[in-house]
Amino acid sequence: MRVIIYTGKGGVGKTSLAAATALGAAARGHRTLVLSTDAAHSLGDSLGMTLGPDPVRVADRVEALEIDVLTELERSWKAVHEYLLRLLASQGVEEITAQEVVILPGMELIAALLRLDAIERSGKYDTAVLDTAPTAETLRLLSFPDAIEWYFDRVLRMQRRVTRVVRSTVGRAMKTPLPSEGFFDTLEELHERFRRVRSLLTDPGRATVRLVVNPERMVIAETQRAYTYLCLFGLAVELLVVNRVMPKEATSGYFEPTRVEQETNLNSLDELFGELPRLPVPRYPREVIGREALERLGRDVFGTHDPARLWPTSPPMRFRMRDGAPVIELTLPHADPASVDLRQRGDTLYLTVGSFRRSIALPVAYTRGQVERAFFDGNLFVIRFRRAEARGAA
Repeated sequence: MRVIIYTGKGGVGKTSLAAATALGAAARGHRTLVLSTDAAHSLGDSLGMTLGPDPVRVADRVEALEIDVLTELERSWKAVHEYLLRLLASQGVEEITAQEVVILPGMELIAALLRLDAIERSGKYDTAVLDTAPTAETLRLLSFPDAIEWYFDRVLRMQRRVTRVVRSTVGRAMKTPLPSEGFFDTLEELHERFRRVRSLLTDPGRATVRLVVNPERMVIAETQRAYTYLCLFGLAVELLVVNRVMPKEATSGYFEPTRVEQETNLNSLDELFGELPRLPVPRYPREVIGREALERLGRDVFGTHDPARLWPTSPPMRFRMRDGAPVIELTLPHADPASVDLRQRGDTLYLTVGSFRRSIALPVAYTRGQVERAFFDGNLFVIRFRRAEARGAA
């Protein structure tokens, strides 16, 4: 299944573009699903119809849904949900309050990832188009499988063993309920599902990100940072969609300064985003709402191209040899070298860029030695390991 992720600052037009892409892809024969991962859903408003947690037919070969946290809790991790409710009840929390409390911060991210995994495994769709929350939330969503891997690998199994010991000794005398085996089985299943989603999202031949930007300086600045962090977490960015560009014939008089300002900002995109393909979208005189308007938007954006096509892109991270030494090359456009921190612990690298951190599991060939040095080569952050002979001599 092809996965297309639209992200950008709030209000730039991600929802309309996601819906237009889905309609255009379906018109070219792709079985398509467009889904909203934003807690403040507007996909149904854009399509002019009511959506829920189950797919609703929009047109031939295209369906849409808006993810609901409570529904996903029931479907994907019922044992965990029930244990949390029992735990809160044992502490005197009323049932209605407990139902609210168990929706922890970040549940929307978990629900969206689990639903994407279920959609991919169903085999029903050729293309899934994600309408995401504003940039910061989307970065949390897309980095979540990587961030939670540490807990599953290092903590979960230990907790399961400890709980078994406690249950067989003092567990019967405890008033606080202990997690059941079903609870841990569910977490193990979630671990596997997150791994599958992570594999899907970091496969540049299947999943790509399309950045949506307006020709405004603040929007462009935030999009630059998003580009950096998306590459940090191994997601391939294939397109920059420049939305709401004022046409020259509509900018005389009051809107002339807006057009001039937009032209200045548009001219800066070549330098800021390099060879990233760019698609301009005109500003329309009316809101883009309903199927007819969205189909027109899709034609204006993609022209004769298939909206679901894969634009040429390269993997954000590569393991290769340079001058006989193993290196890791990670694309980090616009990263401030002063904000980059790299640490190695055993077979794992921890790379921090600004406020985001990624752990990189090293292949066997890299685990035998230490990082020799790290440096920027244009947009590439190169991590060089000691050569084999140097490691042997050491």
